Parts: sequence; C-alpha cells; structure tokens
Amino acid sequence: MSPDMYKELIMPAHKKTIDYAHSLGLPVVMHSCGFIEPLLPGMIEAGIDCLQVLEVKAGMDPLRVKKQFGDDIVIFGGMDARNLVANDIDAIQKELQEKIPVLKENSGYILHSDHSIPTNTKYDTYRYFVDEGLKLGQY
Repeated sequence: MSPDMYKELIMPAHKKTIDYAHSLGLPVVMHSCGFIEPLLPGMIEAGIDCLQVLEVKAGMDPLRVKKQFGDDIVIFGGMDARNLVANDIDAIQKELQEKIPVLKENSGYILHSDHSIPTNTKYDTYRYFVDEGLKLGQY
C-alpha cells in the first residue's frame, strides 16, 4: 500500500489504538513483516514507540531505519535469520559487530532476528547469537 493509502485508511485506527495504549501508560511495539519503510513516517506520526522485526530479506535495513528514524522509535530485530538457518557463526558475528554498536545508540535497540528463530537453528548457534549480542549491546 502507498503511504497515502496508509494515512487515509489505516493510520486513523492505528492512532486511536495507540493513543488508548499510551493513555494506560503502555508503550506500543508495532510488528510488521515485509518492506514497510515508506509507511514508517505515518506509523511514527500515529505514535508507535518501537518497530519490530525489520525483515532484512524483504529489504528492510535496520541501519538505514536507525539513521532516518532512530530519534523517534526503538528498533527491535533486524538481524538476518538466514544466518541462523545456516548456523553460520562467522556471518552472525560479522552482522552483530556491524549493527549493534550503531543500533544501540540513543533510543536503544532490542536484539532479535528479523523474523522467528528458525527451528533448524542449532542451540549452540542461538546461544552464540544471544550471548554475543548481549555482550556487544552493553553500555
């Protein structure tokens, strides 16, 4: 959908729902799959606090989103799940080292893949992803 369609058809309902959540003191985490970057200005205007999951394989780039919108929202995710599927420790390490130092600045970052953790990810791979991510994410 175009940003204009979003603003006309969806944003009013999002704003109403988000305003209600905020009235209860709740932050709003917006989950979205696919390439939604053109819709982000409207989502931010509607009041989201955090975007989850930033699907890399759909063209979402968490570093680009951070640069454009990092003062307005927290980023949650954006680590390529294909590296977890491949159980590729070197690729996971490289991605974490490239992304986390940038993503954690100012508004913060929540470590997660860019979608669900694949079921064929080995436990040791996942443990490395979490442990290394937490180490790099410390302030």
